[in-house]
Amino acid sequence: MRKWSEEVLRQAGNPHVAALTATATENVNSFVFDMGPRPGSALELEFDSTYPGCGEPGVLVGLSLDPGGVGSMVRLPDSLPDSEAVLMLADQLQEEVLESTRGEPAPPCPGHVHPAKPDMAGGVPSWVCPRDGKLLRSILPPGFTG
Repeated sequence: MRKWSEEVLRQAGNPHVAALTATATENVNSFVFDMGPRPGSALELEFDSTYPGCGEPGVLVGLSLDPGGVGSMVRLPDSLPDSEAVLMLADQLQEEVLESTRGEPAPPCPGHVHPAKPDMAGGVPSWVCPRDGKLLRSILPPGFTG
């Protein structure tokens, strides 16, 4: 997931990343707080067991573009097919980048003032034009491993 995240961020213009984490967890719906640089300093809080999907393993991807540590967390359950996980990851990381660029298109949609948007094209997570649906390119290059 970290390599996928790095590739999405590269395509979004390589924003200055203050922190990027990809953490496997037994409960993708838990909250993880980084309590400092010491090993074992993360605090994980679990949701109530009645919460849908509680206890499902997966990966939590954290991104902060702010040196102060403000950022977002993407929750990717293991049950999510890879194509949907890439799409969700691109969508949420792009949202964080757009907030940091104050709306500058990232990644740009060629010839337009809006950014490309993540969407499925022929079953492949891709960047497409939100206005006309034109396929621009796949989010992860063919043969990308990570």
